[in-house]
Amino acid sequence: MPFRIRTAAFIGFALVHGSFAMAQIGSQTPQPQPTSTAVVDLDHILDSHPSFMAQMEGLKAEYQKAMEDFEGRRKKLAADATQLNDALTPDSPEFKKKQETLVGEDSKLRLEVVNKEKEFGERQARLIMDTYNQVVSAVDIAAKHYKYDIVVRYSRKQATKMDPKKPNTVQIGLDREVIFFNPQHDLTDTIVAMLKRDVQSTPAATNGARAPQTANPAPGGQIRR
Repeated sequence: MPFRIRTAAFIGFALVHGSFAMAQIGSQTPQPQPTSTAVVDLDHILDSHPSFMAQMEGLKAEYQKAMEDFEGRRKKLAADATQLNDALTPDSPEFKKKQETLVGEDSKLRLEVVNKEKEFGERQARLIMDTYNQVVSAVDIAAKHYKYDIVVRYSRKQATKMDPKKPNTVQIGLDREVIFFNPQHDLTDTIVAMLKRDVQSTPAATNGARAPQTANPAPGGQIRR
């Protein structure tokens, strides 16, 4: 019996000593720090950008004008083909010559349309990319200024209260990726203020325009930490 008591006492001592040692090791191990997270509404930022929407509308109008011109030329070719069929017989040399000319012009027109659509697609992509990079630069500066580790995208529309009488609001609410956030950590208005202050409001804004340089909050951009 005494042997068992001494053995139990030894085991108890070992457990206590081991726990104390682990506690010492744990106290010396760096503890992970909490991550500070902010949110931004990218759609709202783009809608409020000083030049993006105007440039998109200008590009859209230019594209529509080009397509209208192409459509006018197409209709003229169709009218010329109809006139050709009415004026000449299909087996006449003059008919075949004019028909070849019309076919060549039609092929040329189709190729121009394809190239023009490609051109506008690339211009639109460039505009979106340049504007997005401006937003990212502003977010980077603001996040560092306010000491945020992560900035995630959310939608203010998705943050609105769901109403079963408006089924679309329920679906929008279910699709949201950010379930909860503190409104004090919403950088959206700060980013908008920075862009309006630092980005030119001219069509050349996304072509070599300077990115935001500082996150000093302009009116409407207040973040409390």
